[in-house]
Order: sequence, then C-alpha cells, then structure tokens
Amino acid sequence: MFVESEEFKKTRQGQNPDQSFYGLIQPTGIMYGYPFFIADISEHNNWSAIDRIKVILADSFINIAELYNEKPITSEEEFWQLMHNTMDSVNHFYNGVYPELSTPTTSWLGQKKDVLTVTETLLEKRVKHTFKRAGNFWAEFFHHTQLFLDIYIFGQWSHTQPDKVLLEFFKEEKEELSYTAVKVMAAAAHANEHIESEEEKLFEHFIENSGLPAEKRRVANEYFEHGLAIQDIPIEETDPWVIRKFFLELAILTVWSDKKIEDVEWTFLSNFYLSLGFSEEDFDSSMIAVEGFVLQNWDQLDNLKERKDHLVIEKDYISRISKTANQFKNRIQKDIMEDKSLRDLLRKGSTTELNSDEKELIRSKFLLILKTIPTFRVISLPDDFLTFSLLLQVIPKEVINEVIRDG
Repeated sequence: MFVESEEFKKTRQGQNPDQSFYGLIQPTGIMYGYPFFIADISEHNNWSAIDRIKVILADSFINIAELYNEKPITSEEEFWQLMHNTMDSVNHFYNGVYPELSTPTTSWLGQKKDVLTVTETLLEKRVKHTFKRAGNFWAEFFHHTQLFLDIYIFGQWSHTQPDKVLLEFFKEEKEELSYTAVKVMAAAAHANEHIESEEEKLFEHFIENSGLPAEKRRVANEYFEHGLAIQDIPIEETDPWVIRKFFLELAILTVWSDKKIEDVEWTFLSNFYLSLGFSEEDFDSSMIAVEGFVLQNWDQLDNLKERKDHLVIEKDYISRISKTANQFKNRIQKDIMEDKSLRDLLRKGSTTELNSDEKELIRSKFLLILKTIPTFRVISLPDDFLTFSLLLQVIPKEVINEVIRDG
C-alpha cells in the first residue's frame, strides 16, 4: 500500500485535494456502488464479497487520511503508524456518526481492545447493513454508493475534533447527502418523462440502503413518482468539487441504466452539468470514467454479459476518448517522437506484420502516453479492455502517419 501511495503521488495526483480524492476513490468502483480491487492482491479472488469490500473501505480510509495528512509520509514505518491511527479514527467515526453500528472500543473491564479488530467488526456491520444481492447489475451498481459518502464525510471528520455539536452536523450531512442523491436520481429518471424499469429498480434499491427516516423515504418516493426540476436539487456551484462530481456521475448512471440515452436525456444532462458549474470537458470526463469502469470490470460484473450491451458501451467509450485524445494530438505526437523504440516499431508496423510482443509494447506505451493527458490523470483507464487494435482507433491517425512519414 505504501508503494502504491507513492506511485499515485507521482503519476495520478490531481491538481487539488478534491481531484486527488476522486482519483483515489473512482477506480475502486465504490462511487458507483460496485467496489472492486485495483491493488494487485491475488488472494482477493477467493474472498467473499463482504471481505473484499471491507478491505477496499479500509484502504480508501487510509488513502484519504494520507491525502489530508499535513506531514508527508516517507517510510513504511510512518505509513503503518498512519494506518493504525486512521483505523482508530474510523472506529470513533462510525461509533459517533452511525450509533446503530456501535461497537465498544474497550472491554467491560475498561481495557482497550485491539484497534484493527474493532475496525473490522465495525466495517463488517456497515457493509452487511448495505449488502443485499439484487441479481440485477444496475441495481447492484448502486448498492454500496452510501459507502462513498462514508469516505467523503470521514475525510472531513479526520481533521476535526468532533464534539456533540459536530457529531450532529455530520449525522445531518450524511442524511442530507443521501436525500440529495435521491433527488438527483428522481430528476434524471424523469428526464424523458417515462420511468424505465431499470431506473425504478435502481431507485428502490438505493432507497433501501439510504438509511433515510420514514418521512423522507415517503417524500422521496413522491419525487420519483412525479419528478422534480433541476432547480429543485439543492446543489450549488460552490459545493465541494468531488461531491458535485459524484452527483453528476449518479445522474449519468441513472439516465444510462437502460443502455441508451435519448435526446431529451442528453438535454437534461447538459443542463445539469452546467447547473453544477462544470464544463463540457468535465462532463465528457465523467462519461469516460463511468463507461471505462464498466468495461474494465466487464468479466466480473455477473449480470451484464450480453454482447450487444458491451458493443453499445464500447462504441460510445472509444468515440469519447478518441475525441479527447484528438484535442491533445500535438502532445501525443511529441511524446511518440521522443520515444525512439516506439517510433521504430510504428514504422516497422507500417510495412510488416508485428508479433504479439511488439504489439503489446506499443499498447503499453500508448497507454502511458494517454495517462499524461489531464483528463485521464484522475480517472482509471480500462487497461485490460484497451487492446492494441482499439488503441490504434484512439491515437489520432494523422499523428501515427506523421511519425511514419518522418521516418
């Protein structure tokens, strides 16, 4: 984990803490309620879903604590101490903000319990509280979205000294963010004035796991039945960037849940991202992030296997990242020209068939070049999905032709 955190700081850290927060959390899938590992831990394939999510949650809390830590972590010993302190803070966070999960940190004799043991107990309670297998990809996609809000609120909690007043503030913030998420989904589902069955399932499962009180659930169901306007969603341009990004991607996923976006839904999304203070580039980045996550984890998403669905997502995704790459074609050309081995392989490939090792080398180098583009620095590109042939569609053709001609 320490090595990974150092690598993140070198290659993918955002321009500000909110972007770095997003860059740490978005690739895990926890924003979309479908957490997967990005770490190279082969053992996790044999773990239960609950165990995997517990570890992803713990990893996320530690990464966020390091992000907000005032003193840089420079050694494994310091990282271990940060991890231990963070888990202790997580224990107090859940016991304070989620009293229904209450777990004593001391024995009945007053002896302090092992911090990590308490953490695992709390995380298991939290995950089980939200875990319910739905048998439908789009419903499961949102099942653990609430866990993202846990991480976000913990990020605020971690650099405060919570008293009773602050405890109430964090409890209310948790509830209000969940309530706002419900409003976003209701508005997005009504964008085409017709509620799709996929959208209805999404909403039902989201409500089940939101933890909202009975009255707010009743009102939320009314919103979903009748809809509401963008101006009725309580999000301002001045709200934190990562929270606005979360709500934007929640709206995209809701609209996209039936695997097609109608013109009137595009209009809704355009108006919504503008109301959040985002640019068209920000919106494209969110579309790329969502689609890329699905494509990267395709084989693990049990209920999304139909080939026609894959082709719909693939076509949209390649078109979108090709458009972004084209905006940075001068930078891409410069990076290719500075890599002699890549230049030589591209020129060789223009006259003879490359072998599999040569194609893989080009593929890996193209991916590294794409990851230097600002749009791709804070989202996870689906490395496994982006094959050699697909990347040849993404890298601007005129760039490759220019490199070959210069030879």
